[in-house]
Amino acid sequence: MRDRIIILFVLLILPATLFAGTLFEDEKKTSDPYVGERGGFNSLFVNPAGAAGQSGFELSVNVGARTKVNDAKLLMGMTDMAMAVGSGGASEVDNIADASQTLVELVDSGVIDQALIDSLFGGTSLDWASVDWTDPAAVQTAAEGLSGAETTTIETNLDGVVDGSNAAFYAALPGEISVDALASFKTGFLIKGFGLGVYDYAMGVAFMDSASQEYGLKTIYNELGVIAGGGFNLYEGKLAIGFSGNYGILMKNSSPVGFDNFNSLISDPGTINYGYTWGVDLGAVWRPTPALGVGITFNDVIGYTQVDTPYTADGIMGIIDSGAYLMDNVQYEFTMDMDAGITWQPDWRFVRPKLSFDMYNVIGYAEDVAENGDNFEQAMNRTLSHMRFGANFTFFDFLNIGSQYYDHYLSVGAGLDLLFLELYGEVKVHEEVFYNSDINDVPIGGDLMVRLHF
Repeated sequence: MRDRIIILFVLLILPATLFAGTLFEDEKKTSDPYVGERGGFNSLFVNPAGAAGQSGFELSVNVGARTKVNDAKLLMGMTDMAMAVGSGGASEVDNIADASQTLVELVDSGVIDQALIDSLFGGTSLDWASVDWTDPAAVQTAAEGLSGAETTTIETNLDGVVDGSNAAFYAALPGEISVDALASFKTGFLIKGFGLGVYDYAMGVAFMDSASQEYGLKTIYNELGVIAGGGFNLYEGKLAIGFSGNYGILMKNSSPVGFDNFNSLISDPGTINYGYTWGVDLGAVWRPTPALGVGITFNDVIGYTQVDTPYTADGIMGIIDSGAYLMDNVQYEFTMDMDAGITWQPDWRFVRPKLSFDMYNVIGYAEDVAENGDNFEQAMNRTLSHMRFGANFTFFDFLNIGSQYYDHYLSVGAGLDLLFLELYGEVKVHEEVFYNSDINDVPIGGDLMVRLHF
């Protein structure tokens, strides 16, 4: 029975652990430079003028993972139970008693219903009405006194959770638990400010839907592409201008796909689309003083995106044969937008602070406010969605500590930059933390970045 309980809790937290570590605009959150910063190879993705800051040779490899959780309380509670039930050396009865306290807390806070406990232990001396679940000793005594028939009943209920037949269990859970996650990979080089790179972004939303008793991926989006460009200095380095161009292969699946049916990701013409994208960005960074940088980027000055499903015979560029039909009526054109930012980054003796402010998608933001007729509160909320504030400090050239506000999340992070290896991680909390009466209901997230640079 203990093995079945462990499986149960693994299923509950699987959507989160699958992506433990956030769409592609979010890639600017942690590892990439700010718009007004000169950041080497990664500037090609934000403001290509920043590549002018690299006068020699740079080889860069970046791997990142991001995640956001929409029900932090349930995730943390189920994680606690999984640890209690799966702890080594303890008896099965002790594990149930330890886990009971977390179950009671989740019931008291309204995250789950008492019916969830009855869906597992109903008809035995461990059901909600027969034992005081707030008393671990009482739960342990009741568990020790289980008869063989009662043990069989519990095992049957647990089997029903695993195979989906225990509808009462799923009905007692919240409507849906989801985890937004982004994994990214970028590698390339710069030679005197001009470079070439390869990148791949994969975004997915893992979910568990209690109504349909399904768990899997609700949205998958992937872009694999190449990028080239660079920057050069003018007026003795006070002004840098640059450009970058990219071409990418797209894959999108917007229909729920269970973990037990991954074949449909590349074979179901009703759920998956393929396509391509290309665009050219132009940027500039002006440095009135050595410490101050003011940047502006025009994204997709020219560009185009087409999303469709591939021909049955050839697939997308002959790579994937999905058995799908062509949908050439699904097309999107890029519209030019603009990012702007300012960064102050003095170089002191033992510490290098970096204070930054960026504003993203300025044109689209202004159009949205005008078209939607926002009131003051709505306009402020929309404005904050396009802003990024950051304060970072580098001590002794290897210890990095930072904090930022972006996309309504406040984050705090730390990292190390040792020779050619850089590690940086962040913990982020939604701004609801300042006004939500129950902090456990506030969405949380995390970022992790690993970079090699030579």
